[in-house]
Amino acid sequence: MTVEAFAPVPVAGLPAPRPASREELTAAPIGPVPFNVLVPTGRLHQVLTAWGRGHLAEVPAGLGFDVLLTPGAVAEDTVRRMRAAGRRVGPVILGPSGAEFILERGSAPRWSAPRSILLRPGSLVLLPPPTVRHPATVASRGWLVPPSQQEADARLDAGVTPGAALMGPYLTAVQAAETAEMAARLP
Repeated sequence: MTVEAFAPVPVAGLPAPRPASREELTAAPIGPVPFNVLVPTGRLHQVLTAWGRGHLAEVPAGLGFDVLLTPGAVAEDTVRRMRAAGRRVGPVILGPSGAEFILERGSAPRWSAPRSILLRPGSLVLLPPPTVRHPATVASRGWLVPPSQQEADARLDAGVTPGAALMGPYLTAVQAAETAEMAARLP
Protein backbone atom coordinates (compact mmCIF):
# COMPACT_ATOMS: atom_id res chain seq x y z
CA MET A 1 0.00 0.00 0.00
CA THR A 2 1.33 3.43 -0.85
CA VAL A 3 1.08 6.73 0.98
CA GLU A 4 -1.23 8.07 -1.74
CA ALA A 5 -3.80 5.46 -0.69
CA PHE A 6 -4.39 7.33 2.57
CA ALA A 7 -6.63 10.38 2.42
CA PRO A 8 -5.75 13.16 4.86
CA VAL A 9 -8.04 13.40 7.87
CA PRO A 10 -10.09 16.62 8.04
CA VAL A 11 -9.97 18.53 11.32
CA ALA A 12 -13.06 20.50 12.39
CA GLY A 13 -12.64 24.22 11.87
CA LEU A 14 -9.64 23.92 9.53
CA PRO A 15 -9.54 23.99 5.73
CA ALA A 16 -9.62 20.57 4.09
CA PRO A 17 -6.07 19.16 3.90
CA ARG A 18 -4.57 18.18 0.59
CA PRO A 19 -2.66 14.94 0.21
CA ALA A 20 1.10 15.20 -0.13
CA SER A 21 2.53 14.15 -3.45
CA ARG A 22 5.22 11.50 -3.73
CA GLU A 23 7.59 14.31 -4.79
CA GLU A 24 6.92 16.17 -1.52
CA LEU A 25 7.52 12.98 0.44
CA THR A 26 10.85 12.20 -1.16
CA ALA A 27 12.23 15.55 -2.36
CA ALA A 28 12.00 17.45 0.92
CA PRO A 29 15.32 18.74 2.26
CA ILE A 30 15.20 16.11 5.02
CA GLY A 31 14.73 13.12 2.70
CA PRO A 32 11.94 10.54 2.98
CA VAL A 33 9.24 11.05 5.61
CA PRO A 34 10.80 10.04 8.94
CA PHE A 35 7.64 8.39 10.17
CA ASN A 36 4.52 7.70 8.18
CA VAL A 37 2.19 8.39 11.11
CA LEU A 38 2.22 12.01 9.90
CA VAL A 39 0.16 11.14 6.81
CA PRO A 40 -3.26 10.77 8.55
CA THR A 41 -2.84 14.16 10.24
CA GLY A 42 -3.36 15.90 6.91
CA ARG A 43 -0.47 18.22 7.74
CA LEU A 44 2.37 16.54 5.93
CA HIS A 45 2.99 19.47 3.59
CA GLN A 46 3.06 21.93 6.52
CA VAL A 47 5.37 19.63 8.51
CA LEU A 48 7.84 19.30 5.64
CA THR A 49 7.77 23.06 5.06
CA ALA A 50 8.40 23.85 8.75
CA TRP A 51 11.18 21.27 8.99
CA GLY A 52 12.75 22.55 5.78
CA ARG A 53 12.99 25.97 7.45
CA GLY A 54 14.39 24.50 10.68
CA HIS A 55 11.19 25.20 12.66
CA LEU A 56 8.92 23.15 14.86
CA ALA A 57 5.96 21.50 13.11
CA GLU A 58 2.55 21.55 14.78
CA VAL A 59 0.66 18.26 14.48
CA PRO A 60 -2.46 16.99 16.28
CA ALA A 61 -2.08 13.83 18.34
CA GLY A 62 -4.60 11.02 18.04
CA LEU A 63 -4.97 10.96 14.26
CA GLY A 64 -1.85 9.06 13.19
CA PHE A 65 -0.21 8.50 16.56
CA ASP A 66 -0.73 8.94 20.30
CA VAL A 67 1.57 10.89 22.61
CA LEU A 68 2.52 10.05 26.19
CA LEU A 69 3.95 12.92 28.26
CA THR A 70 6.41 11.85 30.99
CA PRO A 71 9.15 13.44 33.11
CA GLY A 72 12.38 13.77 31.12
CA ALA A 73 14.65 11.84 33.49
CA VAL A 74 12.14 8.98 33.74
CA ALA A 75 11.89 8.90 29.94
CA GLU A 76 15.66 8.64 29.55
CA ASP A 77 15.72 5.71 32.01
CA THR A 78 12.73 4.12 30.25
CA VAL A 79 14.50 4.32 26.88
CA ARG A 80 17.62 2.69 28.39
CA ARG A 81 15.52 -0.11 29.89
CA MET A 82 13.58 -0.71 26.67
CA ARG A 83 16.77 -0.94 24.63
CA ALA A 84 18.34 -3.28 27.20
CA ALA A 85 15.26 -5.52 26.92
CA GLY A 86 15.44 -5.49 23.12
CA ARG A 87 12.14 -3.64 22.73
CA ARG A 88 11.39 -1.29 19.85
CA VAL A 89 11.76 2.36 20.87
CA GLY A 90 10.16 4.87 18.57
CA PRO A 91 10.59 8.64 18.52
CA VAL A 92 10.80 10.52 21.82
CA ILE A 93 10.91 14.32 22.10
CA LEU A 94 12.59 16.01 25.05
CA GLY A 95 11.27 19.47 25.90
CA PRO A 96 10.80 21.86 28.80
CA SER A 97 7.66 20.10 30.06
CA GLY A 98 9.19 16.61 29.91
CA ALA A 99 9.44 13.89 27.30
CA GLU A 100 6.85 12.90 24.72
CA PHE A 101 6.79 9.29 23.51
CA ILE A 102 5.26 8.91 20.04
CA LEU A 103 3.08 5.78 20.31
CA GLU A 104 1.14 3.59 17.93
CA ARG A 105 -2.33 5.08 17.66
CA GLY A 106 -4.73 3.32 20.00
CA SER A 107 -2.01 1.15 21.60
CA ALA A 108 -2.45 2.64 25.10
CA PRO A 109 -6.22 3.21 25.38
CA ARG A 110 -6.44 2.89 29.14
CA TRP A 111 -2.96 4.13 30.04
CA SER A 112 -2.80 4.78 33.75
CA ALA A 113 0.64 5.15 35.21
CA PRO A 114 2.10 7.62 37.69
CA ARG A 115 3.83 10.76 36.43
CA SER A 116 2.43 10.42 32.92
CA ILE A 117 -0.39 11.76 30.79
CA LEU A 118 -1.71 10.33 27.54
CA LEU A 119 -2.52 13.42 25.47
CA ARG A 120 -6.09 13.74 24.25
CA PRO A 121 -6.78 13.36 20.54
CA GLY A 122 -6.42 16.74 18.87
CA SER A 123 -3.80 17.99 21.36
CA LEU A 124 -1.12 19.78 19.38
CA VAL A 125 2.37 18.35 19.47
CA LEU A 126 5.40 20.38 18.38
CA LEU A 127 7.78 18.20 16.38
CA PRO A 128 11.34 19.43 15.91
CA PRO A 129 13.07 18.69 12.59
CA PRO A 130 14.38 15.09 12.58
CA THR A 131 17.97 16.36 12.49
CA VAL A 132 17.61 18.19 15.84
CA ARG A 133 18.86 15.63 18.33
CA HIS A 134 19.12 16.25 22.06
CA PRO A 135 21.04 18.16 23.45
CA ALA A 136 20.55 20.36 20.36
CA THR A 137 17.11 22.00 20.35
CA VAL A 138 14.74 24.20 18.40
CA ALA A 139 12.60 26.28 20.79
CA SER A 140 13.84 24.07 23.68
CA ARG A 141 12.72 20.83 21.97
CA GLY A 142 14.91 18.09 20.53
CA TRP A 143 14.70 14.38 19.80
CA LEU A 144 15.86 12.10 22.62
CA VAL A 145 15.17 9.27 20.15
CA PRO A 146 14.93 10.70 16.62
CA PRO A 147 12.43 9.34 14.12
CA SER A 148 13.86 6.75 11.79
CA GLN A 149 13.78 7.20 8.04
CA GLN A 150 10.87 5.26 6.57
CA GLU A 151 10.08 4.34 3.03
CA ALA A 152 7.01 6.16 1.72
CA ASP A 153 5.06 2.90 1.48
CA ALA A 154 6.04 1.55 4.92
CA ARG A 155 3.34 0.50 7.39
CA LEU A 156 1.84 3.65 8.94
CA ASP A 157 2.92 2.78 12.48
CA ALA A 158 6.36 1.49 11.49
CA GLY A 159 9.03 2.91 13.74
CA VAL A 160 6.87 4.13 16.64
CA THR A 161 6.59 2.64 20.12
CA PRO A 162 3.77 0.20 20.91
CA GLY A 163 2.09 1.34 24.14
CA ALA A 164 2.13 -2.15 25.67
CA ALA A 165 5.93 -2.41 25.17
CA LEU A 166 6.39 0.84 27.09
CA MET A 167 4.40 0.05 30.25
CA GLY A 168 6.79 -2.36 32.05
CA PRO A 169 10.03 -0.39 31.47
CA TYR A 170 8.24 2.87 32.29
CA LEU A 171 6.85 1.58 35.60
CA THR A 172 10.28 0.22 36.55
CA ALA A 173 11.88 3.59 35.73
CA VAL A 174 9.26 5.43 37.83
CA GLN A 175 9.90 3.08 40.77
CA ALA A 176 13.67 3.65 40.47
CA ALA A 177 13.12 7.43 40.43
CA GLU A 178 10.88 7.27 43.50
CA THR A 179 13.40 5.11 45.36
CA ALA A 180 16.22 7.56 44.51
CA GLU A 181 14.07 10.51 45.65
CA MET A 182 13.28 8.81 48.97
CA ALA A 183 16.96 7.97 49.53
CA ALA A 184 17.92 11.60 48.82
CA ARG A 185 15.49 12.83 51.49
CA LEU A 186 16.87 10.58 54.21
CA PRO A 187 19.42 12.13 56.58
